[in-house]
Amino acid sequence: MKFSKRNLIYSLILGEASSWFLIFVIKNPYVAEFKKLVFLEDVVWWLPVIFPIIFLAGILLAEILAKTIKIIYQIVRFAEVGVLNTFIDFGILNLLIWLTGITGGLAIAPLNAISFLVACTNSYFWNKFWTFEKEGTVTRKEFTQFLVISGIGIGINTGIVVAGTSLISPLLGFSSGAWANLIKVLATAVSMIWNFLGYKFIVFKK
Repeated sequence: MKFSKRNLIYSLILGEASSWFLIFVIKNPYVAEFKKLVFLEDVVWWLPVIFPIIFLAGILLAEILAKTIKIIYQIVRFAEVGVLNTFIDFGILNLLIWLTGITGGLAIAPLNAISFLVACTNSYFWNKFWTFEKEGTVTRKEFTQFLVISGIGIGINTGIVVAGTSLISPLLGFSSGAWANLIKVLATAVSMIWNFLGYKFIVFKK
């Protein structure tokens, strides 16, 4: 069976990039819980090797299954792009938390907006040219639609992060850094649903 060289290379790039942004999260000194997991120190620097292998295995499996279930190919590509976007979002947010010491409240809003915007911009290009394979160059109308959808997504994402870190104190003994990341998980899940629907049915509609 002949596999797509382009897809294999893209998958390796996505896996490698994802691993480094995840390292920013794990190394954030404000997430005290990671310090207790001693084994992370032994495996963290293996992530740039492990992740590309996992991503490559995923796309290879998708190419095989796509022979009978065609949509699985798009789903796996969207999932791999989604993993990178998520780790870019979390990675940049944690890097900014690390640099500023800000872990909650209104002050975290611009940090979250920056990380989310970078992740969304990355998402636009990967999803347009790889996941959904929409033909043509970037147009003003399409990019404007993307900005509108992403802008609403930023509002949803940042609103949840600010509300969750301002109105709810860390529960179950979590540190402030870990709590910010837990709230971010919820914010990411909600905004991803919005973004997927907006991208598929408005921005990249064929």
